[in-house]
Amino acid sequence: MFDGFPRNRRLSHRAPIAMAVRKTEGSRIVLCQASDISAGGIFLASVFDELHPALREARCLLEFTLPGSRVPISARGRVIRQVANGRFHLTAVRFAVIAPSHRRLIQRYVRSPAAAPVIQPIFLRG
Repeated sequence: MFDGFPRNRRLSHRAPIAMAVRKTEGSRIVLCQASDISAGGIFLASVFDELHPALREARCLLEFTLPGSRVPISARGRVIRQVANGRFHLTAVRFAVIAPSHRRLIQRYVRSPAAAPVIQPIFLRG
């Protein structure tokens, strides 16, 4: 599976996921698709936009609801890596500020992601 980033840079165990994530950078709001998540961060894809590419080290607000949950999660994050893959921006975001209860929800999901079916994101399909 291609994700554009070396696997050895990851600091914690990740689980596959397919969910929408609202990412806000300044006044710009982008709807993204997540492909994996950990207690420390998330991997996102968005449609490539040449006029407004995601900035490395950019700070952002992420809003999402984990599959099988009704609890909306908000987290502040920092873009740590990105790469263009065809028409998509692939972006790794590290959580900088997240409520402890939200982090625990993510940790619970990562321990048992089989509870929710995961569809391979379009940007990874061959």
